[in-house]
Amino acid sequence: MTIEKELRELEEKGWAAISVGNGAFYRDLVTERTICVEPDGLQTGRELADDIDANKAPFDDYRLDDVKVLPLGHESALITYRATVRLSQSDFSFQLYMTSVYERSGSAWKLVFHQQTPVKQED
Repeated sequence: MTIEKELRELEEKGWAAISVGNGAFYRDLVTERTICVEPDGLQTGRELADDIDANKAPFDDYRLDDVKVLPLGHESALITYRATVRLSQSDFSFQLYMTSVYERSGSAWKLVFHQQTPVKQED
C-alpha cells in the first residue's frame, strides 16, 4: 500500500472514530509529543482523545476533498485536505482545512502533529 493510501485510510478512520466519540482510536495513534493546533487553542494528543470521548455533537457525514500527501523522508509524511462535515439532527455543515504529520514507529504510523483551520463561510 502506498503512503498516500495509508495516510488517507488513517484520516478516514479518525473521522469515523470522531463521529461516534471513540477516543481510544486516537490514544493508539498519538505519542507523548503530539501537538494539536485547533481554532480554540493548543492541546496534546491525549487531550484530543479525551475531547473525542466527550463528543456530544456527533455528525452524520463527512467528506475529504483535495487530499495531498507530501513525504518528508522515509519515515514521515504530511497529509492535507479539506473536510466537509454535516452535523446530526440539523441542516448545518461546515468545512475545515486539515493538516496532519505522521511518522513511522515500527510498522505503524503515529500522529505527531495535527492542525485544523475553519474554512470561511461565504455569505
